[in-house]
Amino acid sequence: MQKITSLFIAFIFFSCTENPFGGDKKITDKTISGYVKLDQVEYYPKGFHGGVFVWSKDLGLQTKTDIDGSFEFVLPASNEPSSGAIIDGDYDIHFFLGNYKISKVTITFAGGQVVNDEKVINLEGELRRDVSMTRELGVHTTVTPEIIPSNFDSPINVMVTITPDRTDLYCEMKKIENRSGVTFTGLLIKNIVTDELTYTVDNDSASIMREYIDRPMQKVEIDFDYMGLNLPKGTYEIIPYMVLERNDIPSHLLQALGPDIYNFSEAYFNYPFYRTGGKFVIE
Repeated sequence: MQKITSLFIAFIFFSCTENPFGGDKKITDKTISGYVKLDQVEYYPKGFHGGVFVWSKDLGLQTKTDIDGSFEFVLPASNEPSSGAIIDGDYDIHFFLGNYKISKVTITFAGGQVVNDEKVINLEGELRRDVSMTRELGVHTTVTPEIIPSNFDSPINVMVTITPDRTDLYCEMKKIENRSGVTFTGLLIKNIVTDELTYTVDNDSASIMREYIDRPMQKVEIDFDYMGLNLPKGTYEIIPYMVLERNDIPSHLLQALGPDIYNFSEAYFNYPFYRTGGKFVIE
């Protein structure tokens, strides 16, 4: 009796750690995976393709791309060996950045399995082609000086260069308009290590207003007093508040990004946007 009990326990252990039907020792999760390639950005590792919001409403899944543009969805586990938790049909996967055109891939499930498509996806759930995203607006921020010594007591200069790829682009930005002209403001300073908001450059009389972005480029210059920062030593990023005006975003996608993403606050960090530059170091 003791021998039979030992064999039964061993079988249970084997069943939990091995695939009793042969093949691989571990039954892997079903996934959807692929790569995103951003227009006007060099291929990885020279170019950064991370932070693209990847979202499927009907699958109930969301993630962001890694620095090389890769992403992966882990699909719901199957209820039975012959059928999956996913209902048969077509499912859209959206790829979103605030200053790029939305891209979309449609995949099909049948019997809980991905349906092979020679142009879209294979049976392993791997997209056959990179998802290409077309830029609509380029944003580069230059901070002067980039390295701030301990005895620095002058203003910091921020130059935001905006390059539109169309002729009809408008952005919401923070600014002041009066008889003397237009004064731009609205900078968020983030600690790169903690990813937290550490300071805002703003003016009480400024408001979020619509701004036409003229070709070939528009430069926005903002100066602010470094002495008022009182920031500890570290590496920081200056993020200009900017929301591209567009009407192609599914409403549920914005809800998935979180509340108040358009607010001039730390919540704006959740708004996916590809920008370059903006970093500075306090010694």
